[in-house]
Amino acid sequence: MTSLRIAVTVLLSFRLALPLLAQNPQPPAFDVASVKLAADETTRIEGRRIQTTPNTLTTRGLSLRACIEWAYGMPARIAGPAWLGDVRLDIVAKTARPATDQQLYRMLRTLLIERMGLKTHVEPKEMAVYALTLAKGGPKFSASATEGPEVTRQERGAIVIQRATIAELAAELSGKVFDRPVIDATGLKGRYDIRLDMAAIMAANKADPSDPAGVMMDALQEQMGLKVVARKAQVDVLVIDRAERKPSEN
Repeated sequence: MTSLRIAVTVLLSFRLALPLLAQNPQPPAFDVASVKLAADETTRIEGRRIQTTPNTLTTRGLSLRACIEWAYGMPARIAGPAWLGDVRLDIVAKTARPATDQQLYRMLRTLLIERMGLKTHVEPKEMAVYALTLAKGGPKFSASATEGPEVTRQERGAIVIQRATIAELAAELSGKVFDRPVIDATGLKGRYDIRLDMAAIMAANKADPSDPAGVMMDALQEQMGLKVVARKAQVDVLVIDRAERKPSEN
C-alpha cells in the first residue's frame, strides 16, 4: 500500500508539473559549440564576421556586442559597458538538424548565456528613432504567396527579402543601415516579398556610396512606397546586467 501511495503521489506530481513544463520549455541550443577569444589572425580577416548554414553558425573576430545584437535582434538598442565592443569571439557551433537563421541566432543567445555568463533585462526608453511610414500612393510591394520563415539574400546588387513583416524589415535596418532604431509605423500586418535594387537607385540618383542610409531611404520610398521619418518613440532597450570578458571552458 505504501508503494502504491508513493507511485500515485509521484504520478500526480508529474501531472501537476506538466503545465509548468509547457510554460517553461528548454531554450534552443546547439548540439556542439566552441567559444574562444578571437585569435589575432581572425580579427584581421575582412568580410562578413558571422556566417550561417542550415546546420552551423560561425563567427570570426566578432565583438561580444555584435554577438548580442545578432542573438537578441536588437541592434542600436543595447545598454552595456563599452568593453563589449573590445571582446572578440571565434565561435564554431553546430546543430543536429537543419535550422533557420532566426533559430540559429536564438541558439546563439543560449550559448552566450552559458559561456559568457550573460544576464540581461529589457526596459522601455524614449529615444530618437526612424519610423517606417506609408508614402503618398501607398505600398509598392505584394503580399507573399508562399509559406515559410523570413529569408534575406543578396542578388546582383539587390536585397531580396521573402515572407517578411514590415516589423522584421525594420529590425533588419536598425543599427545595420541606420544609426538608430527603426520602428514599423505603417499599420501593415501581413508578410511580404520585397526587392530593393540598390544598384539601380545609386545609378538613377547619383547617390553617394559613402551614405548608405541616404541610399536606403531613397530605395525604400521609390521602390517600396515607404517613407522614413525621424521622431522620438519609446522602444525596448536590452540592458546588459552581467557579462564575462572570457568564455567558460568548452
